[in-house]
Amino acid sequence: MQSISTDALILRVQERGASDKLLTLISRDGGRFYAIQKGRAAKGREAAALEPYTLSNFEFYEKNGFKWIKSATAVETFPGIRYDSEKLFLAAYFADVVFELSDEKTPAGEILPLCLNALYMLSKGGHDDAAIKAAFEFRAAVLSGFAPMLDACDRCGAPVAEDVYLDVMNGVLLCGKCLARATAMQPLPEVDETGGRNILVPLTASTVAALSYIAAAEPRRVFAFRLLDGRSANTLSRAAEAYLLHHLERGFQTLENYKRLVAIRKQMLKN
Repeated sequence: MQSISTDALILRVQERGASDKLLTLISRDGGRFYAIQKGRAAKGREAAALEPYTLSNFEFYEKNGFKWIKSATAVETFPGIRYDSEKLFLAAYFADVVFELSDEKTPAGEILPLCLNALYMLSKGGHDDAAIKAAFEFRAAVLSGFAPMLDACDRCGAPVAEDVYLDVMNGVLLCGKCLARATAMQPLPEVDETGGRNILVPLTASTVAALSYIAAAEPRRVFAFRLLDGRSANTLSRAAEAYLLHHLERGFQTLENYKRLVAIRKQMLKN
């Protein structure tokens, strides 16, 4: 019986029947696929290699059209996310986005290294988790073919200034003057003629610079930026999340779980 060996990131682990587990995996060349762990209790290092959001080397054999796990060895466990519930919830959200943006039997492309780098940054610490989330979201949107035009105002061509807005639906910038002129003549409807929502996110010049950097950076350098003022960091978070969710035309329960946990922790700190 022929064995297959590959490195793959575990996106999901689900119970299957009384004792088996179904793993959703993604590998560089094989894209997204599924494998079954037979109902034996994994121990020690093998148990760690079968945890969600772990990069492991798997050896499979194929039978009846299914991949069955013969052995698993952890390559990178991202230990820093294992004892921090916010990081773990954020990792689950990243995994769901990767699932959405990957296909079976299609090479993973840049979405896999993007996720691995995001998990590494979360695990390493020393970087704002919200900035990691924003960079992951915006780069994922760009990889999906939704790169916006961020050079100048789409209407008048004015260079980026502090008074600028991201038109999420159309993927362009609008300066404050053009937006004021347009809404003065005719108020902007909440829903356009195609049934889509009009979403305008106010940005700072620093936020626009960060978005431009994230969109164009070398894969290994996507997270190598910092925003020093709180307003720019907040607008980056809002813009990146809105842009990805709008263009994917869906939300994620894992994202809602993460945001709920963050809100609870903030409330606890206030009390």
